[in-house]
Amino acid sequence: MSHDRPVLLIDSNVWLDHYSGDRPGSADATALITYADARGLTLAYPASCIKDVYYLIAQSLKRQCRQERGALTEEAARACNECAWESARNLAAIAVAVPVGEAEVRLACQLKELHGDLEDDLVLAALESSQADFLVTGDAVLRDKAPRGAFTARDMLAYLRAREG
Repeated sequence: MSHDRPVLLIDSNVWLDHYSGDRPGSADATALITYADARGLTLAYPASCIKDVYYLIAQSLKRQCRQERGALTEEAARACNECAWESARNLAAIAVAVPVGEAEVRLACQLKELHGDLEDDLVLAALESSQADFLVTGDAVLRDKAPRGAFTARDMLAYLRAREG
């Protein structure tokens, strides 16, 4: 555990909140990521989540275009994909990817009996292999299953501020 500069493993739902801007947890996610980044804390993510962030942001933007304009043009679809790419590039620039390889897949499969959600089990396996100090997630069930400190973005920020004094 790194007491001076904790490592925060951030779940995909918090990254989505941060990059989307219109989700209920967006302000809290952005406040936490901005705070941690400004203080040189290590932000990490399970490597498998970057594709989810890309895909879900692109799909959300395309859905918004369809709702606002009635259709999605090829040009608008390219712009949505480019925004999703920019989010993925930024994520990779400000955070460290925690590998999700064979060992993590095996551990995730073993965790099925504890928590039958493969995506969440891969996050728990990444938490174990990375030795991150904290997990930050909006998923209440995942927080309950985490083997050590798991917080919402809001609570993690409050905790970090309290430690800073």
